[in-house]
Amino acid sequence: MNCIIIFLGNVFAGDDSAGYEIYMRIKDKIKARLEYLGTDFFKFYGIYRGEEKLVIVDAVYGIDDVIHLKNNEIFEIEDKSQGIHFLSAIEALKIMREVMEKFPKKIHLVGIPARNFEKKTFDENTIKKAIKMIEKIVLDC
Repeated sequence: MNCIIIFLGNVFAGDDSAGYEIYMRIKDKIKARLEYLGTDFFKFYGIYRGEEKLVIVDAVYGIDDVIHLKNNEIFEIEDKSQGIHFLSAIEALKIMREVMEKFPKKIHLVGIPARNFEKKTFDENTIKKAIKMIEKIVLDC
């Protein structure tokens, strides 16, 4: 199975940088296509090449531990944006699923707990746990 892992987040925004941190640690170690998209998930539309499995790695506010959601579990999230300029990754994913001709058959979200935009509060164990989760998800890639 071919896979793409998308990493989201703002390098300069505290806990929101978790996706980038993980990307930098595993970019040469995982047998899957890896792309860091910053905070614009809509870039996925332009880079998608028909991969069957999509893994999204992002900071998630309101959780206490690393999470793994898949397929419909992701689309059932009632994630609402605060405003037009801050569309959530989940909302963007839902839109793209509707408008893209081809879309991945299997979708996974690895969420890293986020608490603060000003400083990093995640620790080394949290990052390691997320990396192990990603490695397990992409075993068949």
